[in-house]
Amino acid sequence: MRVLLSFMDTDMGVTTMVANFLPVLGVPFLCISWIMLVKMGYSLVETSIRKKVSYFHAIFLVGLVPLAWGLYVLFFQDDWLLGKQLAHAEIGLILFVELASMVLFAVPVLGHSKKYKRPKRKIMNLFVVLMVSAFLFRGTFIPFVFSGTWFVLPIILIYFLSNFIPLFYLKLKSDIAFIPVYAGHPNAEKKMMLYEKYGITKREREIVDGICEGKTNQQIADELFISLQTVKDHTHRIYTKIGINSRMKLVQLVNG
Repeated sequence: MRVLLSFMDTDMGVTTMVANFLPVLGVPFLCISWIMLVKMGYSLVETSIRKKVSYFHAIFLVGLVPLAWGLYVLFFQDDWLLGKQLAHAEIGLILFVELASMVLFAVPVLGHSKKYKRPKRKIMNLFVVLMVSAFLFRGTFIPFVFSGTWFVLPIILIYFLSNFIPLFYLKLKSDIAFIPVYAGHPNAEKKMMLYEKYGITKREREIVDGICEGKTNQQIADELFISLQTVKDHTHRIYTKIGINSRMKLVQLVNG
């Protein structure tokens, strides 16, 4: 925004006010995303986070922001509101805390991945490598945002799309990487009403039962002696009939 407002010959006072206010809006969302990243790491290795550990991560990551900012203000004293100097400090602060969250995410995943068989271990390790590479990639490019106005849009796109590849990779491998959701308290009456209301066939009911038990698509295919693609086709038809788009919603419908 600082670069774009400067390009439009906006008054320096307005530019400074807008640029200084925007991070106040963005930091809470960044803190939430950092905490969610750490929790996702523990979900990958199926290690529950006790509340006090979760609180520790939250306090640690959120506390780094005012700590680093306070040191910056103390160091620069009266000059801390200067234009590009402040913007560079904000970039450094974000990258610093993001690095801390990346370490808290990567260490438990890499540390616990050894207990899993090769397919899942490979997925987990590659996902960590892709996430760290994405962080290094955007960390390298973001300082060039002040090189010129025409650099702003591509750098912003690079910054926000850098995590797309690792997250898309994890989505493709989610059946192996995560334990599927399951119905902790399935209600037989609810299931029967669902079958009758939406015309769920006998084979589709077997698929629903497998999903409710937390089985992967591959496990369902092996149990029913059908192909993986057939299971996916049945699942798609089930979702279409009911009007849902995920296992989670199906599980919610049949839970007591």
